Amino acid sequence: MCRKFSRMQTISTSARSFVWFIALGLLSMVALIGCTTTSRDYPGVAPDALWKAAVAAAQHPRYSDWMVTENGVFLDEPQRRIEVYRELKRDFAPPGAALQRQSETWTFSIHLETDDRLPKVVIDTRSTLRAPGFWKQTDHFFGEIDARLAQGATAATSGDDQQPASSGANALESPSALEKAPTARRDG
Repeated sequence: MCRKFSRMQTISTSARSFVWFIALGLLSMVALIGCTTTSRDYPGVAPDALWKAAVAAAQHPRYSDWMVTENGVFLDEPQRRIEVYRELKRDFAPPGAALQRQSETWTFSIHLETDDRLPKVVIDTRSTLRAPGFWKQTDHFFGEIDARLAQGATAATSGDDQQPASSGANALESPSALEKAPTARRDG
């Protein structure tokens, strides 16, 4: 009898371990797949001004450390929805390492919700697995909206409606030296 009880207890312990293993696996899958949507409220901002700032941020992105190589934007004004496909590249040198070419591709959807009293911008990624830099990209996009709203408020108070001059098509730095073929110089 004791031998039988000991054997049943071992089976019970292994079954419990198996259930914990499955539960941890499911939780890790949810952590990777879930949470691909984020939003920010904009109290005191007119929905039309917020829409214009979101459109400008989508159509004319500004990055200090990345170069935009492709920026596809689809606008659905009646639904207040923007679809963005964006490819970014940069040259990056980690400390003590050689220069590396990095690239990222982002596909996300922006939706302006005005059903509540507060206008809200919702950003959603279409990928099945959340990319590691998703939160950084959404923070960057919200920052772009904030900067354009502040720029619009400054222009409205100063009476100046002109956009600041940019150094390039998207106010980005020049293409990398790795993209240019070296030219031979001949003194003669």
